[in-house]
Amino acid sequence: MVGIQERSARGATAAGHRPPAQEAYFTTAHCYHPGIPRTHATPSEREDAWQEELRLRPDDAETLNRVGLEIWQQGRILDAYELFVRANQLKPEDEEILNNLGVTLWEQGRVDEAAECYRAALKVQPDSFNARMNLGVLASDARRLDEAMEWLRSAAQLRPDSADVLQNLGMTLARMDRWQEAIEYYEQALRLRPDYAEVHVNRAFAWLYHGDYQRGWPELEWRVKRRCHQGFVVHRPRWKGEELHGRFILLHYEQALGDTLQFIRFAEPVKQRGGRVLVLCPPTLLRLVAHCPFVDLAFDGTTPGQPDCHVHAPLMSLPTILGTTLETLPARVPYLGVDTLLVHHWRSVLASALVTAGQAFLSDSERQSGLSAPPLARPFLIGVVWQGSPSHPGDRWRSFPLTQLAPLAELPGVRLVSLQVGHGREQIAALGGRFPILELPGRRPRDFLDTAAIMTQLNLVVAPDSAVAHLAGGLGLPTWVALSTQSEWRWMAHREDSPWYPTMRLFRQKRLGDWDELFRRMAGELRRALT
Repeated sequence: MVGIQERSARGATAAGHRPPAQEAYFTTAHCYHPGIPRTHATPSEREDAWQEELRLRPDDAETLNRVGLEIWQQGRILDAYELFVRANQLKPEDEEILNNLGVTLWEQGRVDEAAECYRAALKVQPDSFNARMNLGVLASDARRLDEAMEWLRSAAQLRPDSADVLQNLGMTLARMDRWQEAIEYYEQALRLRPDYAEVHVNRAFAWLYHGDYQRGWPELEWRVKRRCHQGFVVHRPRWKGEELHGRFILLHYEQALGDTLQFIRFAEPVKQRGGRVLVLCPPTLLRLVAHCPFVDLAFDGTTPGQPDCHVHAPLMSLPTILGTTLETLPARVPYLGVDTLLVHHWRSVLASALVTAGQAFLSDSERQSGLSAPPLARPFLIGVVWQGSPSHPGDRWRSFPLTQLAPLAELPGVRLVSLQVGHGREQIAALGGRFPILELPGRRPRDFLDTAAIMTQLNLVVAPDSAVAHLAGGLGLPTWVALSTQSEWRWMAHREDSPWYPTMRLFRQKRLGDWDELFRRMAGELRRALT
């Protein structure tokens, strides 16, 4: 156990090009473990069988553990955890149960408790392969990479033909920037298990990180076979890149908001092939995607009477279908649209907020100099975000505390404007007046179309690797992105620019976790640019 908002009806009902009769034609993808044969039993039938086993043997540790594993393989982490807890109470010194319990704790982010389970398993069985490998994975995720390599190598000595341990060794080496060695381990793992989807995906990321799009995109198609792939099953033919001749094509998201914003650009070449483009997107992106000039209809799947299609494609499969290389990457910006009325609204809100802020909006140095109003009629406005989604597996490395923005806030004539929505906003109150940051009032929760309108009034956007960075880049606005040493494949290796976003500049940590140096360097660059 290891690792409808309609933008425009233009063309959607043109004579001769109506979509087929509406019906339920897409469903959420189910999670499954690639190493476990899929049965023909329905989810309801499997659930009934598990409940019957638990009713007949409620106090049997082996039954609880076995059913827990099957439920875990369906992606039901909390339900599996409860069964493993009960099994552990009945059989506290069972090495397998301890490891399984540890994995479900780890997947809940309860890392210290997971480590306790793995170490308890080692006390029961000192040569426990699973405990050693799981401790290695835990250390690798915590970026204690040398320690991780020790645990993983000791596991490999116990079981040198394990594709799992080879995969984890490769992943850890990639985090150490030892990419060629990482790929060698991935390829060893694939010789042992050719259909190991996680390894294929990690090898794809390695190739994409280094600009090898010809091999990387097709390899990334393995992502749909991972244990818990997030996406949709669409009961229509998959598009292969042929001319569409006015047929309706559904493009659907599958992962995070940033991925959707990054890959929606590929809807334009689909449109150029004669498609009527329908986009299934997350609710928070609905109004924004509906304003894309090459999207005929956007919807979020939450309302009845959804539009049907002739063919479909996941957004992240479009580079493979279109044969995209680094040279042919569609990088023309802006490819995201804004709402003119919202732009006017937020321009007025921003102007009023700047006037209202007055003296309180001065930096310490300006206040000490006796200024009673902002030194510029219109200061240099930087929209800032500091916190990505906490549910992102790498959020602890990509997000940074709001206090790290102090070097920017103290530059003369610079004003920070918060673009943060939801989690992370509590850090503004916790500043205690250390430096000023402007929050814009609103009568309803802001969505990405609101944020896009606000961004058009700013001079610069500064953000971590988050959806807001992709939004600014897709709008073609000046954007500076602060990256950890553990940055994702999309930002590529050792670059200060991005082939995806021509108006973006990348600032990378020189040491893992050292945001202080990065933001001092960023402030120095901005000071030079302003003078």
